[in-house]
Amino acid sequence: MITELTFDSDAIAECDRFEVWRKMFCSKMWGLDIAHSDSRPFFARCRFVSLGAVEVIRSELNGLDFSRTPRRVRQQESDDFGFHLSLSGGVRAVQAGCHAEVRGAGGLLLAGGQPYTLSTPQMPGSAHYQCYSLHLPRKELLQRVPDAERHLAEVCAGGEPLNLLVQYLDLVAGHDAALRSPDLRRLAGEHLLDLVALTLEPGRDPESQFQRGGLRAARRAALVRYLEQHYRDERLSVKTAAAALGISESYLHRLMAESGESFTEMVNRLRLERAKRMLEDPGCDGLRIGDIAFATGFNDFTYFNRLFRRRFGDTPRTFRADRPEQGDTMQ
Repeated sequence: MITELTFDSDAIAECDRFEVWRKMFCSKMWGLDIAHSDSRPFFARCRFVSLGAVEVIRSELNGLDFSRTPRRVRQQESDDFGFHLSLSGGVRAVQAGCHAEVRGAGGLLLAGGQPYTLSTPQMPGSAHYQCYSLHLPRKELLQRVPDAERHLAEVCAGGEPLNLLVQYLDLVAGHDAALRSPDLRRLAGEHLLDLVALTLEPGRDPESQFQRGGLRAARRAALVRYLEQHYRDERLSVKTAAAALGISESYLHRLMAESGESFTEMVNRLRLERAKRMLEDPGCDGLRIGDIAFATGFNDFTYFNRLFRRRFGDTPRTFRADRPEQGDTMQ
């Protein structure tokens, strides 16, 4: 079973790119016919990841027309679902007489057991269309959305579930090397199914139904990402983070507890690791220790010194003084 696969058309001779793509991804993996509709040379770059029962492809493409014809449906007997998640907009799809167009970020549910067409746009200039494509087992999705068929070719745009689905996909599909365990991959796939279900039916009661599932995992991932992006802000607090993420302070504390660190512990760790990198960087030698402390979010120099020594065993000044010279090598 393939768990990871990468395709980059730039790594293939131009005359062979489209044919390799057609055979590798469109025909064998997804059971689709394809036509190149872009005025530019064919381009596709994608990363395939298998997460338990869910398969994910993160793609950059130029203008293409995909077709799951009646012949393809007969050849590849699959009644599973596909969820196409546009990140840059303009994609069009037709299935079961329903016409849909996604403008901006949005998703579309398609059924593999019925013919459909999907067209990606030609983006302006040198830009490429970006998307996620998810293969969702029929049984598992119907357990979460029993009437999923009524959502075929229905545009899902905006809202917290869609945003969290994108953030969670960015996390697990972009860092799948950390998911070597089959159990972790399966769990990530379960979370994706939960989030797709919430995206299709956002009116559900997510707190009770998915309290320990995909929504909670995605919110935890969004919290970690927020802290990684804002830890250097000395005004960062539980209150400001909770407000930015649209959750309560008590819920934020519960999410942090599940991560194994408190809010303060994670923020301090991120700040200290950044300070350590700056002290190791000869390019930062013109900065005073206090400058580095303030640049990483600390507003109390004594507190910074104490935490740094506790974590790394030396004061920042001693750590910098004992740093190996850039040209030193291990013998």
